[in-house]
Amino acid sequence: MAIIWNPHVKLILSDVDETVADVYTQATQPMVDELTSLLREGKVIFFVSGGGLNSIHQRVVQQIPMHTRKQILIGHCSGAEVWGYSHDGSLRDQPYYSVYNEILSDDKKKKWRETIQEIITLFNLKTVAPMPVIEFKKHYKEDPLTVMLDDRGPQITLELVNSYDLSPQQIQELSLEVPQTNGAYDLRIPILEKADELFQKYQLPITPKLGGVFALDFVLQGVSKTTAIDKALTNQALLENTGLTTSIIHSAELVEIWGDKFSTIHGGTDRHMCEAVDPQVRAIDFREEDPQEFPEGFHIVVWNGQ
Repeated sequence: MAIIWNPHVKLILSDVDETVADVYTQATQPMVDELTSLLREGKVIFFVSGGGLNSIHQRVVQQIPMHTRKQILIGHCSGAEVWGYSHDGSLRDQPYYSVYNEILSDDKKKKWRETIQEIITLFNLKTVAPMPVIEFKKHYKEDPLTVMLDDRGPQITLELVNSYDLSPQQIQELSLEVPQTNGAYDLRIPILEKADELFQKYQLPITPKLGGVFALDFVLQGVSKTTAIDKALTNQALLENTGLTTSIIHSAELVEIWGDKFSTIHGGTDRHMCEAVDPQVRAIDFREEDPQEFPEGFHIVVWNGQ
C-alpha cells in the first residue's frame, strides 16, 4: 500500500545521515527544494542526529534560504544540544540547552580524548579525517583498520567503513577476536566493549553506541534522540520561536518521523525519536529493514517508493 502524505503535519522529526543526505555529503538540490517548500508552508523541521552541528549546518541548512530557517531546529550529537535559528536566519548565539558543559569538566573532556586515543592504539586503528564514503573507498580501498575519526565536541565518532562486516579471512589476518553478532563479524563490537570498560575505569560519563550502518558513537551518558526532543519541546523560548506548543507531542496527526535505522537488532537509534512522542505518530523508515526487528507499540512503516 502506498504511503500517502499527511497534510496536517506541523512538526517533522528527521534524522540526517542517509535520510536527508549521504554521510559527510551535501544534501542534493531536489532535497533542499523539498525541505524549503515545507518550511515555507510553516512546518517545523527538527533534525535529530548523531552528526555534529557544523556538519548539519554546512551540508543541509546553509543551502536553505535564510528567511525560512527560523522553523529549523538541530538536535546534534545524539541529543547533547539543541540549536535553532534567529528570525534573520542566522544560527543562534547559544543552544536552547546543552548537557556537555554541565556534566563534563575540562579535565574529564581531556581524559575522554586520551581514552579514545588509547582505544585507537589498542586496536591498531589508523585514523583519517571525515569524508564522503566514495572518496574514502577511493583512497583507502578495503583496509579494515583505516577509520574516520570525527570529534564533534559533545560526541566523538569512529566510522568503520570497511570493518562492520568482516570475512573470517580478514579476522584471521588481523589477529583479533571478533565475535559474530547478528550474523556479521563487526569490529565495532569488541571496540565498544573495551571502550565501555575504560570509560568505567576512568569514571567518564560516556556511553559507546552503534550508529548508522558503520559508525561507533561515543556519547554523553543518558543522552539520546529522545532526550533532544523531550528537552526541546518543553523549552518555552524554543516553542515561542517556532510557534509550537508542548501539547504537540500528544498529537499524533501533527507529527511525523523520518529515519533510516529503526531496527532493535542493528543499533537503530532513530527508534528513540518514537519514544519521545505519541506512539501513534507515523515514523517512515527509508531503508529496507525487517519490520519484525522494530520495537513494539509504535507506528513504523517502511517506505515503498523510490
